[in-house]
Amino acid sequence: MLTKLIARLNSKIIPFDLRSLGIFRIILGLAIIYNLVFYRFPAVGVFYNTPDLIPPSTIANYYGTPLQLFNWIDSDLWYNSLFLIMLLLSILLTVGYQLKWVIPALFVLFGSMITTNPYVAHGVEYLEETALFWAIFLPLDKRFSITKITDVRTQNSGNFAHLGLHFQLFLIYFSSWIFKNGELWQSGKILEIVSKDLIHSKPLLQGISNQPEVLEILTYSGFYLEVIISLLILSAFFFKNSRKWVFISILILHATMVLYLHVGTFFIIGFVFSILFLRAGFWDHRIINRLYSPTGMIDVSQKEKLNQLKTIGILVFMAFILHGNLHHWSKNSYLSPTLLKLPFYHYTIGRQLPDPGIFTGFWHQSWKFFPNNIYDDLGDFIFIGYNVSGKAIELRTGTELTISESDDTIEINPLPSHSYFGAEFTFGVYYKFYQNRFPESTQQGWLTIELDNYKKAHPKNKISKAELWKLKRFHHYEGEHLKLQDSLIKICTIYNPIK
Repeated sequence: MLTKLIARLNSKIIPFDLRSLGIFRIILGLAIIYNLVFYRFPAVGVFYNTPDLIPPSTIANYYGTPLQLFNWIDSDLWYNSLFLIMLLLSILLTVGYQLKWVIPALFVLFGSMITTNPYVAHGVEYLEETALFWAIFLPLDKRFSITKITDVRTQNSGNFAHLGLHFQLFLIYFSSWIFKNGELWQSGKILEIVSKDLIHSKPLLQGISNQPEVLEILTYSGFYLEVIISLLILSAFFFKNSRKWVFISILILHATMVLYLHVGTFFIIGFVFSILFLRAGFWDHRIINRLYSPTGMIDVSQKEKLNQLKTIGILVFMAFILHGNLHHWSKNSYLSPTLLKLPFYHYTIGRQLPDPGIFTGFWHQSWKFFPNNIYDDLGDFIFIGYNVSGKAIELRTGTELTISESDDTIEINPLPSHSYFGAEFTFGVYYKFYQNRFPESTQQGWLTIELDNYKKAHPKNKISKAELWKLKRFHHYEGEHLKLQDSLIKICTIYNPIK
């Protein structure tokens, strides 16, 4: 009876097109390669194996017990070796070779990498980890790969892997808006606040920071677009025609984000997810067929023999993911009042299951992007050096600064725009919000890193003193008008670094 039930459920699932899965694999592989090259390799010797900068005590118990692969040997050679292995696996993923072994190995290494040092992990990596998990069960090498296509039956999890990834994407985009219930979101002021943030806002957003009406429209438009996307993904479980609108809406959302915000490779991973919803009609277009005419076409309607154990495992895992999302939705979301009233809440979704470490990206993942009002206290760190004549210079950009003080107010002009790169960006974001977790040696170490980078870029310029400043931003209301207030604090100084 179980076999018949699984077969019936399997027949009702609308799978992703194999060509969409092939492009999904290629772009995912390229995104991971980009991540390794621009975020992880530059972090070796800077944010890894640097106990003065990032003490082990700040990482302990952050994710639970991680898989001890990266931590097995604490050396730059070990980190670089593992990243090289991951780079090779990512290349094999991109070209579609030996995926049966490549994807699980890459997933395990990826999960261990994230949990080894959370202060250089970023949101895109959690989404890439999620994609890698479902990729283990999906037929990603059936199109656009160097693998010889022989038999569709090598993938014995049926359509349930398609269902699992589809379900995961619904939870991600649904969670993305369900937490945006703070007063700044409801009043449409969130982008007005974020436009003043030096870490996330791009010049285009900063350029309209004094046009609150435009920013309010953009805030509400982005919010309701996320709502629409989650509803479209939900409807796509049952209606094929919804899928093209999922593709279009996700593409618009992430393209708009990348115009206004520094969000790393979110656009790439968003594009990866949108590609999945391209239907056969798109790929069957005569122009597309001219670009790619595969041989050995597979009859995708052919019935596969289901592996019941794997199928049940996928369904159980989906239940764990749903439980984790419900647990998070019960806290500070639009659904919290309803979920808290459910019978046996405290014994079911009210209890958070232990995090198994390597599955951090999606075990009880509830994706949040600018949720609630976490940007109530914005800010950035400014690294200032003084040359032998006493002139102030922003160490990251080399820009000359003017520092003035009047009536207990300090002003620095011009304030640098976005100047974080790669692992610096993610560490800067974490440090901004969790500065209390780090000792003073972190401030000294970070300032020293930026000073050394400046020396390498400007070997002839002598610096007599370097300072680390923190720019904090607060908001308050005067009547119905939102007011922003800056506060500059000097938190660290190095004297005579160059003699």
